[in-house]
Amino acid sequence: MEEMLARLEGRVEELSKRVDDLRNDMNHRFAELSKRIDGLRSDVRRLEDRIESRFKWLMGTLITMWISMIAMLITIVLAVL
Repeated sequence: MEEMLARLEGRVEELSKRVDDLRNDMNHRFAELSKRIDGLRSDVRRLEDRIESRFKWLMGTLITMWISMIAMLITIVLAVL
């Protein structure tokens, strides 16, 4: 009976060690995943900044183009009169 109890205790200790190893491994992997997600967030922020900058340039160009066209049309209409 004592021999069986000793074996059972050994197995429980081994199981406990395996669970601890698994917990440590999972914590390590979650930390890595968190770092990767932070890196992706940083990349997305940079991309958003670039898109916003290009959008501003596009809007500025379009507004300038429309103002130029309206000024040209006004000039033509005034020249005809």
